[in-house]
Amino acid sequence: MDVSEKGFEDQIEEHLHTAHGFRKRDGRKHKSGAHYDLKHCVDPDLLLEFIIATQPDEWRRLEEQHGTAVVPKFLRRLDNQIRRRGTLHVLRNGIKDFGCFFDLAYFQPATTLNPDHQAKFARNIFSAMRQVQYSAKNNNSIDLVLFLNGLPIITIELKNKLTGQNAINAILQYQRTRDPRGEPLLAFKRCLVHFAVDGDTVYMTTHLKGQATYFLPFNRGTQQGGAGNPINPDGYASSYLWEEIFAPTSLLELIASFLFVEVDPDDGGEKLIFPRYHQRDAVR
Repeated sequence: MDVSEKGFEDQIEEHLHTAHGFRKRDGRKHKSGAHYDLKHCVDPDLLLEFIIATQPDEWRRLEEQHGTAVVPKFLRRLDNQIRRRGTLHVLRNGIKDFGCFFDLAYFQPATTLNPDHQAKFARNIFSAMRQVQYSAKNNNSIDLVLFLNGLPIITIELKNKLTGQNAINAILQYQRTRDPRGEPLLAFKRCLVHFAVDGDTVYMTTHLKGQATYFLPFNRGTQQGGAGNPINPDGYASSYLWEEIFAPTSLLELIASFLFVEVDPDDGGEKLIFPRYHQRDAVR
């Protein structure tokens, strides 16, 4: 049995792949064939695969506008829209580029009466990328990043308690070495949520602020009414995160219906609200 942090990552990635159909991707920037575009914070191959498979006519129209520069110009336009509006807005509302409109995700249709929408919903691509080297300044990497149609939506720092570290160490790692200043992947509203995880507990935040970053528990609670999670006789106590929450239908439901940006009426400040486990469970 592999008790290392890598072994913990391996098990989660394998479950995402085998149980939920996530594609396995490589985020190491110095490796030949790496899939992560550092400049635009996307997996461009999967993004274009999704768009061309679901909106081929619109993509051909854009090619007529941009010619051979269509890909870099589209990536630049997408990046600009995410910087201005956030990934949640783009996933829900799509983007326009030179009069062409593109959806960036398809959500569960209310009925089965529209077979075209059903087919497009089935074309959503979920992927998991290990050890994502997100910075142009150093070789720091995030343990695991989840993508929807090539767009990063969740970052995760994992700790295996058998190595002497736990989720609190992951929180400290986010606070001390995951500086959002000048790092597009870590900017507010680029990813929807950041998780600090060990085999027993889960914590989350939607806004990285260096040392001021505040994490909330994302645990189910014990049967005795205490904090944390109940013992799981079949594996990790925190496995509900990747077995349940990270299931594609669950993630799409969260993005479509549960997440929202709260705006302070006095100063215009924004908060990205990701429901805690019991909030989501109660609404469902």
